[in-house]
Amino acid sequence: MMMRRIVRLLIAAAACLAVLAPATASADPYISMGDSSSTTGTYVTSLYNGFGDSFMGYDEELGATEHVSLAQAGAGLFGFVQGQVPAALARIGDPDDTKALTVGIGGNDALGGCFTPTSECGPFRQNLTNSLSQLKSALADDPGEEPFIILAFFNPKNETVDEADFDQRLLGPNLIADQCPGTTTAGLNDVIFQVGSDLGISVGDAYPAFKANGAAYIGGDGIHPNAAGNLAIAEAFLAPVAPTDCPDPPDPTCETDQTLCPPGPTCETDQSLCPPDPTCETDASLCPPPKDTKRPRTKFTKVKIGRRSVKFRFESSEKGSTFKCALDGRRFRRCKSPKKLKGLKKGKHIFRVRAIDASGNVDKSPAKRKFRIRR
Repeated sequence: MMMRRIVRLLIAAAACLAVLAPATASADPYISMGDSSSTTGTYVTSLYNGFGDSFMGYDEELGATEHVSLAQAGAGLFGFVQGQVPAALARIGDPDDTKALTVGIGGNDALGGCFTPTSECGPFRQNLTNSLSQLKSALADDPGEEPFIILAFFNPKNETVDEADFDQRLLGPNLIADQCPGTTTAGLNDVIFQVGSDLGISVGDAYPAFKANGAAYIGGDGIHPNAAGNLAIAEAFLAPVAPTDCPDPPDPTCETDQTLCPPGPTCETDQSLCPPDPTCETDASLCPPPKDTKRPRTKFTKVKIGRRSVKFRFESSEKGSTFKCALDGRRFRRCKSPKKLKGLKKGKHIFRVRAIDASGNVDKSPAKRKFRIRR
């Protein structure tokens, strides 16, 4: 009995202690994402802790109790999508209340030459849109309202020989931060503003302050902001550019999409466009062979005279010729080589032969041979 009473007393004491113990405080974070310009110690620290008398910081202004820095030095959009976005989504999905989210990504993509005056950086726009859309959806499911701001980049090359080139990488050839898609190639900041307008996300535009103060806002490495530059970026986040409602893009036309153009006339629909039929003038293979007017020449190749006979062999200068032969004054008759004459009378004789080629041309000077039969 005594042991049971002791156990009951211990359980009751434990229950009382559980009631009296304070609940574990939840960590309501400010989450910062991006590249080396957004790591701890840059403007994001000023946003969390505050600066001077002008801004108390997200910790006091919004009640953030933790700064979760996911930014990584050297990160481009690919690393941002693969590593930082999943980590941010997991943290936003925690039971705590995310108080603010800032993103500064794309500077390394621009520095690396991905944006040019004539070409937007491949799938950068679509990948950025997909990532920010996921983050915004996660924040919508998170308790309360929280600032979600993305950074429009400064030009780290102000007052250097590369200033104009990098301005075009950031703003495109028209050198204007366009919040809505236009007809010129988009730079990095154009894409950031336009994605922001499309998703309803504000943009902290650091570009004007850095342009006004030149190299005075850049640190010794020539790339990253110094303390004054980071303060200017923090101030840009406190007065961000609101997204704008862009007009719907015009419907595509034949001028903007050639697949919409009606087919042009063809030989099938307009016979005047058909090429003429080939003729002898345009295709020599269609020309009739030239007429053969050259006469063949006939000659003896061998003559053998016997007692009362003689044998002639002859040929034509043209292959395929036929022959006609005549003895003494008789008419020419068809013959072949060799031609043998028998039963000849004693005395003198004349044998003639002429060739006739395949075109019917006749040798006008027949070959002739005189011979004598002596017996």
